Amino acid sequence: MNIELSKILEQVDKKDSLDKLTKGDLERIASRASYSFLGVLSEDEIQSCILSALWKASDRFISGKNTKFTTYFYNGVVMECLTQKKFNLSKPASKIYENIASSKNKEIDSIDMIDEINTHCDDPEMMYNRFYKNMSVREIALTKGVCSETIRIKIKKNLTKLRSKLGSFSV
Repeated sequence: MNIELSKILEQVDKKDSLDKLTKGDLERIASRASYSFLGVLSEDEIQSCILSALWKASDRFISGKNTKFTTYFYNGVVMECLTQKKFNLSKPASKIYENIASSKNKEIDSIDMIDEINTHCDDPEMMYNRFYKNMSVREIALTKGVCSETIRIKIKKNLTKLRSKLGSFSV
């Protein structure tokens, strides 16, 4: 940990004169307590939780209550990490494309959608004709010289590709 702990350690030593804790002891305890949160929280969030738990533990710990400071600190780190995890889960998921239609935003920026169609569809011109020029399946089939059922199937496949690609971005 790159956290300066000397002032906090001095405060702890004043309260608990039986056990002399070192910076290494606290780092090992914090590491064990926060290990299960490594995949869930960022390193900065974990360090913030550890520092907060250490500060609270040094401020609130009372030595005459049959509890070791290390236990108090360990439980504090776990509780701070759980609180941070809960806070992260309550945040709304950020979307890559904020301007694409959602339950809150009903407007669509056509430039972004055209980019997505060009990127993910096999026949972007057909999708553009169908959904932006409002051509019918039959009109598209006549311009391409194929039957309507072929165009309908191709549109369905392209829409499936778009849904799978954009669905991974929570759109």
